[in-house]
Amino acid sequence: MKKQRYTWTEFEEDIPKLVLRIKKLARRKGGFDGIYGIPRGGLPIAVKLSHVLNLPILIGGVTKNTLVVDDVADTGSMLAPFKERKATIATLFYKPKSKVVPHIWLRKTKDYIVFPWEA
Repeated sequence: MKKQRYTWTEFEEDIPKLVLRIKKLARRKGGFDGIYGIPRGGLPIAVKLSHVLNLPILIGGVTKNTLVVDDVADTGSMLAPFKERKATIATLFYKPKSKVVPHIWLRKTKDYIVFPWEA
């Protein structure tokens, strides 16, 4: 499988794009009560979005009004429980093989992504 490196620079460039999509969806849904980042890959995204969107990071208690974030929807197994709870899901990357299609995603790929927080 091909490896694709994702840099901090790309992350910083992608966050405003992600924020625009999140804000648009939040207006339609009536807002979010907080952000839950899937451990481990979702945590850097959750922290950044928490500051930008002025939302609390939630440790538990994910509801349908929670924004759940992860770095990639790969197989979808980590995201499936949150889909069942009707939470809104946002990722940086989406792989077509994922059994969960995020409500918001920025990049579609089949590659293995190496994130800067994994280095």
